[in-house]
Amino acid sequence: MSFSQSDLFWGMSLDFVTAVTEMAVRTACKEGKKLFDIGDPADRFYVLLKGSVTMRRGDGKLHTAKKAGEIFGWSSLINRPEYAASAACDMATQLLKIDSEPFLEILGKYPQDKATLFERLAGMLGNQLLDVYIYGKDTYHE
Repeated sequence: MSFSQSDLFWGMSLDFVTAVTEMAVRTACKEGKKLFDIGDPADRFYVLLKGSVTMRRGDGKLHTAKKAGEIFGWSSLINRPEYAASAACDMATQLLKIDSEPFLEILGKYPQDKATLFERLAGMLGNQLLDVYIYGKDTYHE
């Protein structure tokens, strides 16, 4: 399996990407499949390959991941013990499921890739926050 050039891992070292692809599990989910609930242990994250996944908190939609390469379930990458939202597939969806503990161990071996990954993650989250809280829209769902 490989990551598309448009995703979070583009341009990172071949050794790092190879190690991550070897541990990532490609998963096909049907419409309505719940991936995690608020309060579930945050022990993995996902990379969207194809489809659509909506994150919700209570009755309100927070964000819909629709762009290939988009990461969600990122609580597991920032030492949060539980997910702060729920996530469910809006349609048939293809994902990469990545367990966070071994991923963070791999990431520790590649400091330049670690810096790049967290820079991209911060940018992605910043854009989501601006869209939802400042502009009042979910640009991935319009």
